[in-house]
Amino acid sequence: MRTKPYTAIGIRRMRCARCGKPASAQWNICADGEWRPICSECDIELNDLVLRWMKIKDATAKMKAYRVHRARDSEI
Repeated sequence: MRTKPYTAIGIRRMRCARCGKPASAQWNICADGEWRPICSECDIELNDLVLRWMKIKDATAKMKAYRVHRARDSEI
């Protein structure tokens, strides 16, 4: 069980806990305290789900901007 966040280098060595693709982000679920690596696609999907679940105003616009941000990150 991973109780500390991954480093920037460490996360790139991991696979997505959901789909198995190369990880580029990480999530911590408070209920179990474990850090999990996730890929860009799963990160986007999870952010979209949470924004909508929280009924965040302008969730669609925020996700559009986040997709652009994640696309830029993957080019590096």
